[in-house]
Amino acid sequence: MQTNAAHKFAPVVTDDKRIDLKIEGENAAISLSLWTDGLGWCTQKTMTLDADLLDDLHRVIAAARLRIRNDADSETSDPASARVINFPSFA
Repeated sequence: MQTNAAHKFAPVVTDDKRIDLKIEGENAAISLSLWTDGLGWCTQKTMTLDADLLDDLHRVIAAARLRIRNDADSETSDPASARVINFPSFA
């Protein structure tokens, strides 16, 4: 039995940004809100995605996370540890 009622997930919240996700029928709606003093949370953008687009978004977000993590690791790594040492030749 499937219902068409919207299902909301717990929001992702920082000091001044909030991302909400809810499922409406067969689509997912992702909303970005910003905190405004005196007004509270104000929705800035909303994207509605079908299941295929949601899968594709998941893949590109995962790829972006890996790229950002690898870039951060390469910036903080010790350059001396990345040196290539030639194999000694006994000629």
